Amino acid sequence: MSFLRPYKKNSLLQDALSLRGPAGAAAISCRGTAFLPGDCHVASLLAMTRFAACFLVAILLLTISTTPAAALVKMDSKAVDAALVYGMQHQKLSLSALLGPNWVESADGSLLNIYSPFMMLAAKASKAKLSSNPTKSDLQKARKRFGRDVAFYSDTKNRLQVKFAVNFYGDSPAFAKSYSAKIVGFGRGKEFEIKPIRQYLDQVADPAGNLFEGTNSYYFNMNDLADLQEFQLILESPNSPPVSFRLNNEKLY
Repeated sequence: MSFLRPYKKNSLLQDALSLRGPAGAAAISCRGTAFLPGDCHVASLLAMTRFAACFLVAILLLTISTTPAAALVKMDSKAVDAALVYGMQHQKLSLSALLGPNWVESADGSLLNIYSPFMMLAAKASKAKLSSNPTKSDLQKARKRFGRDVAFYSDTKNRLQVKFAVNFYGDSPAFAKSYSAKIVGFGRGKEFEIKPIRQYLDQVADPAGNLFEGTNSYYFNMNDLADLQEFQLILESPNSPPVSFRLNNEKLY
């Protein structure tokens, strides 16, 4: 029940998911490959394929809209395509590298994974074993394979949720199930306190040395988070110390 440890730096995700305007999307990095002189023709074809894939992602990312105060990606048909392509391009990444800034570690070693709708779909596509240099036809294959998800996330009328998965430690097997969660923050000149709309609590935590390791998941309405700028996810228990994560919405995807 343990998560992989996060990477300290993840410029790859920052480059590929710079969703804050044309300058950010133009900064997408596409690494080349070294070839021997006799392989020039092969190198040329592969370079063209790689360029086409990167160009497709750039076009998709340029069209994604975000709210002025937040960077959680607003889902529509174009954002769905971008999530699928991003996932396919990064199939060999660890979970921490795939999530990037949506992977947060606190000072006490607790881990927070934030699965926005964009990241939920990208994570599925990263395990699909499709082309890692997707063309338009590859994208259509992905849309067909994940048809139910594509239809759901493309419909702007659906109420989407953001999953906050917390991996943390306590002194008894039952410690995790006593934790409730809330988000406290501000944005647009207002203060907010938001409760999850549903939760899944670890009933029996796993042994981890002298402690126990549990994982709780809390789901929040995405629209409730749209106006937040800076906020804290706070977990509280009547029997154990609180756990908190300080977040900036402008850095999340």
